[in-house]
Amino acid sequence: MTEQPVSYQFSINKQFSEEDLLNGIYIAVIHASRIPPHIGIIADGKYNSLSIKGQDINVPAAALIKNSRQRKIPSLFIKIKPHSTFSAAYLKEHFITNVQQFPRVDIGIATCLSPLKLFFEEIYNVPMKDINYLFELVPLLHSMGLIENISSLFIDEKKYQLPVYTNAEINAGIGKVRAEFNIKG
Repeated sequence: MTEQPVSYQFSINKQFSEEDLLNGIYIAVIHASRIPPHIGIIADGKYNSLSIKGQDINVPAAALIKNSRQRKIPSLFIKIKPHSTFSAAYLKEHFITNVQQFPRVDIGIATCLSPLKLFFEEIYNVPMKDINYLFELVPLLHSMGLIENISSLFIDEKKYQLPVYTNAEINAGIGKVRAEFNIKG
């Protein structure tokens, strides 16, 4: 009998400000209410992620926010506490290297979480062995005191519950997007 994962609930405790995204490190959760959501890192004002289409590198955060606003995409921005040694510019370059380890999101190869797992393990010494989903990562980062604040776009609740999903749902989501954009395997 498999154990059902516990949903993680947290407070959205900061008013969203696009200017805030120009400094520091954020986990960007795009389509936050979708199963599965999409995640990347905003560092030093640039968004980087691994997607089904490939690597999104150095996309201005303003372009991501403009798209989210135009399409009213529910999004979360989880600010990570500053690193005691490394600058946001260094962390951005390091995360880009993590994204470049994978050609794209694909079934059995990588998810959008894959580069984040490398990043948090290498830079913040977060144990990632048992982390396979965003709803597992965020509580772990919180318990380690690494989350500074959380803001959102198009999410009304003050208490937000991360969606819980399975690997089968991730694979189904990958298949759906590949079909939608006619991306061959």
